Amino acid sequence: MRRPVTSAQLNDLHARGLTDRQFRREVYALEHGADALRLLDLQARRDVTADLCKQALIAARLRLRDGSLQPYQLRTLAQAFASWQAAVLALADFQSRRPSVPAAAE
Repeated sequence: MRRPVTSAQLNDLHARGLTDRQFRREVYALEHGADALRLLDLQARRDVTADLCKQALIAARLRLRDGSLQPYQLRTLAQAFASWQAAVLALADFQSRRPSVPAAAE
């Protein structure tokens, strides 16, 4: 559930001299709570690492086809997959620790 942000809170954020991105993140945290911001960060991490893993997999597949796959490319693929796996586990761990709130209450 979104919480309204007061003028005093916005004035405080402006006074802190934050960048646009930091300002938007702070407003989001005030509106939705720090847990929601952490969840958003974990979901973004999962999505970015999934994209990197996909790119590494595509590159490895192309190299397998033409027979030029190098050991470092397999290591890159394994590292990308491990990063994605860690991101998914961190997200799952965070979500399992969050209190369960009925959908109607959000």
